[in-house]
Amino acid sequence: MKLVRGVVQHYSWGHLTSIPRMLDIEPDGRPWAELWFGTHLGGASKVLNVDDATAAALRRSATDDTGGQSVPLLSVAGELPFLLKVLAAAEPLSLQSHPSTEQAKAGYARENRLNIPVGNSRRIYRDPFAKPELICALGPFEALCGFREPVATVELLHSIGGGASIIARMLTDHDLDHTMRYLFGGGEEIQVLIKDVIEACQNHESPSAQWVTRLAVAYPDDPAVVASLLLNYLTLQAGEALYLDPGNLHAYLSGTGIEVMGSSDNVVRCGLTNKHVDVNELLATVVARPLPDPIVRATPISKTGAGRLWKYETPDAPFTLWVHQIDGTETLRARTRELTLCGVGATNLLHRGEVCYLAPGEEITLSGKATLFRVTENN
Repeated sequence: MKLVRGVVQHYSWGHLTSIPRMLDIEPDGRPWAELWFGTHLGGASKVLNVDDATAAALRRSATDDTGGQSVPLLSVAGELPFLLKVLAAAEPLSLQSHPSTEQAKAGYARENRLNIPVGNSRRIYRDPFAKPELICALGPFEALCGFREPVATVELLHSIGGGASIIARMLTDHDLDHTMRYLFGGGEEIQVLIKDVIEACQNHESPSAQWVTRLAVAYPDDPAVVASLLLNYLTLQAGEALYLDPGNLHAYLSGTGIEVMGSSDNVVRCGLTNKHVDVNELLATVVARPLPDPIVRATPISKTGAGRLWKYETPDAPFTLWVHQIDGTETLRARTRELTLCGVGATNLLHRGEVCYLAPGEEITLSGKATLFRVTENN
């Protein structure tokens, strides 16, 4: 077993205590937004280059500098096609989508021709890869994901009234793409409409309208605040997940989850952020069609010696996420390169919040009561 050290990302929207509590360490007053496990250059992990007994003694230092006792995960596993994260949001993330492989290749080449440095904040395409992703909730997790069925959205908008009814009539007469382009078209008319919709939402009890009111505090002139009314509002419960295809417009609002994605950093934003936004690029990449049921639930696969195994379907992704609940002693055998995270409970070798890397054919015997999140590559 090789214990993998995570890389903490202290983004401003992160939760102060969720990830530290998972790792059983004291919060330091900073937001802990994400804990990365993988070979992505934006936060490449290391593995402890020690025996299991020494690794166990160092487990509380798994995110600290262990000097010569660690080596890059890349040198052990090679470049992994996926990135495993613990994500903890105390505040909303940006309204965003991710490009397809074709769009990523074209965008990456275009920005290279324009000589935009990869590290530049205005750069969108930092690599030529797609970024499919799946987020599995560890508890209540709020999100906006995919466009709601237009009939239901029109009903919601009319019930809010005011400027929202104008958007309802537009959506009735046109389609989602046209409505999005209108909302992000700019100009004085749109600014007046945004203010009118925000004011109307203050008197509406739906979660979607309440979130408009909350988002407007930080982004009072942002059309993305009003565009959020076009999306499915969801509260995931523990074990429920969202799978985000390329072009899926979404924003995580609050909660903690296990996230797996293609090893890419391509994000196209249109609002709810102080980072660079490119509305035209987002409108060119987003898939403006309804997503009736965004929630993905794990499929039972089998009973194992001391537990049960579930699988989340991730079509066309370079990874599969499995949930393995054990209560007793269980031997895991990797068929592909694998990262395994202990999300709940503890075992003799892997405690909550810890991750190990297994090479193809490698085995590990764990004893305890725990929920493991196992990420394997799709060949």
